[in-house]
Amino acid sequence: MEGVTSEPSTPVSRVRRPERSAVVDLAAIRHNVRHLKKLAAPAALMAVVKADAYGHGAVPVAQAALQGGADMLGVAHVTEALELREAGIKAPLLAWLHTVNTDFSAAIEYQVALGVSGWELEEIARVAQDMGATAQVHLKVDTGLGRNGYTLAGWPAAVRAAASAQQRGAIDVVGIMTHLGAADDPQAPENQEQLDAFQRAVQVAREAGLTPSILHAANTPGTFDAQDMADPTSMLCDMVRVGIGIYGISPFAERTAEELGLIPAMTLRTTVNNVKEVPAGQGVSYGFNYRTEQPTTLALIPLGYADGVPRIGTGGPVRIHGVSYAEVGRVAMDQMVVDLGEPGLASDPDRNPLGAEAVLFGAGANPSVREWSQAAQTIDYEIVTRISPRVPREYVDSVGISHYQPEGDPAWALTLEPASAEATQKVAKDLAGHLRAGDLMILTGELGAGKTTFTQGLGAGLGVREGIISPTFVLARQHPNDPQGPNPGGPMLVHVDAYRLATATEVDDIDLEQTLPTSVTVVEWGRGKVEHLADSRLEITIDRAVGARDNDGAPNLASVLADLEAETETGEDEPRTLTIRAFGPRWSGQQPTDLI
Repeated sequence: MEGVTSEPSTPVSRVRRPERSAVVDLAAIRHNVRHLKKLAAPAALMAVVKADAYGHGAVPVAQAALQGGADMLGVAHVTEALELREAGIKAPLLAWLHTVNTDFSAAIEYQVALGVSGWELEEIARVAQDMGATAQVHLKVDTGLGRNGYTLAGWPAAVRAAASAQQRGAIDVVGIMTHLGAADDPQAPENQEQLDAFQRAVQVAREAGLTPSILHAANTPGTFDAQDMADPTSMLCDMVRVGIGIYGISPFAERTAEELGLIPAMTLRTTVNNVKEVPAGQGVSYGFNYRTEQPTTLALIPLGYADGVPRIGTGGPVRIHGVSYAEVGRVAMDQMVVDLGEPGLASDPDRNPLGAEAVLFGAGANPSVREWSQAAQTIDYEIVTRISPRVPREYVDSVGISHYQPEGDPAWALTLEPASAEATQKVAKDLAGHLRAGDLMILTGELGAGKTTFTQGLGAGLGVREGIISPTFVLARQHPNDPQGPNPGGPMLVHVDAYRLATATEVDDIDLEQTLPTSVTVVEWGRGKVEHLADSRLEITIDRAVGARDNDGAPNLASVLADLEAETETGEDEPRTLTIRAFGPRWSGQQPTDLI
C-alpha cells in the first residue's frame, strides 16, 4: 500500500515490544498522590515532577498527579515548566532553580511562578516591569541546608526589597519556602531547628508588609514525619512539596514503600537475550571479578550502564520466571549476566529462559529499587532518575486497563506515511469503515500536523454530515449521521479538543460518557485525560515537519499558517507520519492491515 514504511522483508503489521522498557503505572502515581494528600490535609499538595518526573516522564506523570488531586506542580528549571505548558497543562507551576541564562520572560508569559533565592529578585522584577506584567514569586529562605535560598542574615533586607518590588507591581509574593535537610531522619534535631527558623523568617516577612498565602517546607519524608509531631501543621504549613513519594519510593532507610502505603510506579524490564552452559571456573565480564564455582547456566540481560544501571551494582537482583537471581561480574555498558545456578537449562526446551521477561525492579513480587540502590551503594532516588533515554517509557494504568496484555502493551501498532492531506484523509476513511458506536480515539499532533484533516476523513468514512472543523473554541462538536450518506443509520461523530482541559475531571464535565455509547468519539490532546472512558481505544499520533519554530522549539503559529496557505496556493503538501496504536480487547483480535 502506498505510504506504508517497512523493511523489505518485514511486514508492517509485525509489532514487537520494546527490547527494554521502563513501564510506568499511572494508576500508582494517582494512588500515591491521593495517599500523600490525605496525610497532608488540610494542606495543599505540590507534585514535584522535576528531572523528567524522576525519570518517569514529566508530562504523563504530571497529568496523572493532577488526576490524583495534586494542587500544584513543581520543577527545578523554567525549561521543565515550559515543557509542561507546551503539553497543554494549565495547573499552577513553580520553578525554583535558575541561572543567569534563565528565560524569566517566558516564565512570566506562561504564568510559571518563580522561586527566588537572591540575585534573581532584581532581574525578575526588571523583566516583569519591561513586560508590563506581574511575576508571581515564592521567596526561599535558607534555614540551614546551605544550598540556594536567602541566608537568615540577609533575609530582612531581602523581604524589604521584595516588598518594594511588590508595591511597584513588578512581583507578587505569593509564597515563602524552605527546604529541610534531614527529614528522612525524624529524630534529627535539625528538623525542628529549621522549622523554628522558618517561622521566624515568615514573621520578619510579614512585618515588612508581605502577606504570602502559601508557606511550604515539607518534602516527602517531612509529610510522613508530621504524623508523629505534636503540632503537624508546623511541618505541613499551607502546602507540602512531595517528590519521591509520588513515584512509590520510600525516602527512609528503615521503612519500605509498602509500609508507607506507597506503590512503586516504575518497572524496569527486558528479556533474556542469551543462555549458555559454562564449566566451573568460567570468568564473567570485565576483570573476571566473578568465576563460576561449578558447571552452571548463564543468562545474558541486555541492560547496562548506558541504560542507567549502575556499573557498581554487582549483585543487584533480576527476576526471571518468578525467581530473583543476583547479577554477577561487572555491569557492562549494554549488558549484564546472571548465574542461574544450575547446569543444563540451555538444552531443556521447557526450562530454557531465552526470551523470558527479566525484571530488575518494580512493584509486587518484583525486586525493589531499594535492593538495587543497596547493591550500588547509593540511594533509591538515583536509581530511577538515571534510567537513560535509550530505555523507552511505557505507560500503563493498572486500574483502568488491568485486562490488557501484560504491562499494557498495545494490541498492535502501525506506522504509515501518507504523502498528502488527501492521502491522510483516505487512511482515516478506510479506518472509519471498521469503527462502530462506542469506539474511542485519541488524536495527538502539533498545530498544523493534520488532526482536523484526519478527522474529516473519518467523517467521510462514517457518513456524517459535512462541515467538520476544529472544535478548539467550543471544546466538543457533534456531527450526526447523514441518512443520505454512504452509511445511513451509522453512529454520529463527536469531535473534542481537550487542549484547554487540564485534567480528566474537566473532561468529565463535558459529559462525553453520555454520547460515547452512540458515537465514535475523537479527542484531540486527550492522552492522559480520557482513557478511563472506555476499556479500549485507538491512539493516533500525527507528526509533520511543518512550520518554523521559536527559539524554545515550540511551533510558531504565524509560520504554520503561512506554510498552510502556501500549500493551498501551490497544491504541494508535506508528508506526515501516522502512528496508530490499538489498546484493549476491542482491537486485540484485529490485524491492522485488514483495517487500512
